[in-house]
Amino acid sequence: MAQAIAAPASEQVKTTEVFEQYESKVRTYCLTFPKVFARGEASYLFDSSGTRWLDFLSGAGSLNYGHNHPVLKDALLDYIAENGVVNSLDLHTTAKEEFLLAMNEVVLHPRQLEYRCQFCGPTGTNAVEAALKLARKVTNRKGIVAFTNSYHGMSAGSMNISSSLVRLQQ
Repeated sequence: MAQAIAAPASEQVKTTEVFEQYESKVRTYCLTFPKVFARGEASYLFDSSGTRWLDFLSGAGSLNYGHNHPVLKDALLDYIAENGVVNSLDLHTTAKEEFLLAMNEVVLHPRQLEYRCQFCGPTGTNAVEAALKLARKVTNRKGIVAFTNSYHGMSAGSMNISSSLVRLQQ
C-alpha cells in the first residue's frame, strides 16, 4: 500500500491546530477569521497559501503606513544594526530624546501647543488605560462607548469597557 509523503513543513499550508492547542482562549479576531498569515506588504496581508487579503485591522491603528513600508523598514533595520535600545519602558534613551525634540520642533511648537507626550507601557492595555484617563479628563465625563465584541486588554479599566467578557470566562 502506498503512503503519502508529507510535504516539508515550509511547503505545507498552515492550519490553526497549533493555536488551538497552545494558545489561550483570550483571543478575538483569529476566532472569527481563522487564517494563518505569513507576511504583510503595504495594506495587504498574505496567508500561508499566498492569498492576498486587504488588512482592514491595520495593526489596530498602529500601521498608518502599512506593513513593512520601505522607509520605516530601512530606518528600523539601521537602528537595530546599531544596537539601539528596543524596549526601555519609561527609561530615558537617546532615541526617545530625538523623538521628543522632533515632535516639539515639527508638530507642537509651530502650532503653539504646550502638550506633553505620554509613553505607555509595553502592552495595549496600558495604552487603553491612558486613553480612558485622558478622555475622562478632557471631557469631564465618566461614560465610555465600546463596540460589540470588543476586547481591550486585561487591566481593570480595559476589561470594564470590553464587551466580549463572555470569551474571557471560557
